[in-house]
Amino acid sequence: MAKGEASSAGGRLAAAGAPDPDATALDPAGTEACRSPRLLFTNLGGEKRFASIVAKRLESLGALTQGDRRAGPSLSAFNYDSTYGKKALTMMYRGILEQDGLPIVPLGCTENQASLQEFITKAKAALVSVGIIRDAIMCDGKNGGKLTGLAPDIQNRLFDLFTSILDIVIQNARNEGQLDSGIIDIKAKSVKMKESPKTVHVDSLSGASTVLFTFTVDRGVTWESANAILEERQKDGAGSSDGGFYESRREWMGQRHFLLAFEGSTKGMYRVIRPAVGEASREMPLVELKSKYRKVSSIDKIGNGWQEEYDASSKQCMHGPKCKLGSYCTVGRRLQEINILGGLILPVWGIVEKALAKQVRQIHKRIRVVRLETTSDNQRIVGLMIPNAAVESVLEGY
Repeated sequence: MAKGEASSAGGRLAAAGAPDPDATALDPAGTEACRSPRLLFTNLGGEKRFASIVAKRLESLGALTQGDRRAGPSLSAFNYDSTYGKKALTMMYRGILEQDGLPIVPLGCTENQASLQEFITKAKAALVSVGIIRDAIMCDGKNGGKLTGLAPDIQNRLFDLFTSILDIVIQNARNEGQLDSGIIDIKAKSVKMKESPKTVHVDSLSGASTVLFTFTVDRGVTWESANAILEERQKDGAGSSDGGFYESRREWMGQRHFLLAFEGSTKGMYRVIRPAVGEASREMPLVELKSKYRKVSSIDKIGNGWQEEYDASSKQCMHGPKCKLGSYCTVGRRLQEINILGGLILPVWGIVEKALAKQVRQIHKRIRVVRLETTSDNQRIVGLMIPNAAVESVLEGY
């Protein structure tokens, strides 16, 4: 690997693997400054499979990394050998065998049926060549390791298709409130403490307290900021021909929505910024971007639409004024009130579970551990997220 490539890959993937030769040696007495391991791999699809093996092993360390404020991004992004990974792999194989439809257009294809059929024919032949399928019967729906034996071109296209399907599977699990992603980092343009923390419980033996923190979070990006981001990338020569502002092809609640997209860390993947919620947590494949949105060159049209969406999202969710959850719904809302229960948690765990079980939305029924940092004084808080609709039930339980 070239020096420049290694540096770039290392910057993108803050996981674990080969030790950094420049890192300070581990101090056996104190571990004040330990090595900073990084996992490096090229853009060959199969190498992500080997990264998955390392990620799965390191995830088993669990508490050693999840609770550490110095820990990098969650390794779940690299662990493909999970329940979601196996489901995505099966969906891909069944799509190639034409037993089910593919949930996304593969890289390099268009919505034209001939283009898609050509890919399926090549993919099917490739899977037969490594023994994954025989005579239109899927023989190996659990192990994706055999994909590493394919030629680079089809290998990359299949791994790209697999990871795109995996993104959809994970997003669906997240929407249904079934995704367990460990500690969730809440990031926003502005995070402020709304009021003084409330002590809701004090342990009689230890004297330790359980505290309810309430924060006001602004996730939005103004039109001026979005335009500045695009201009900065174009000035640095980092922009591609597909980067820029996009408008949704379909209306949602009587309105079209806008976003800014620019190339991400992987070829064919794009980072997405929206007026109401800022940058998305996952990158969007170019084929998905173009199928759902169309690029707009009119600055006036984009500017007006962007600002309208930014302003409207401060008061209501994306479902509009008639949303059945009313002020409790935060989907697509720019300004949010976030409640975090911190301090001593175990004695009140049962009360929190009962309060969450009464919630309407599935995502609010799950216990979620979150971490945030205030933007003004950099105060870090880790605790359980309590939905607004559940705060009263939690307080009544004490």
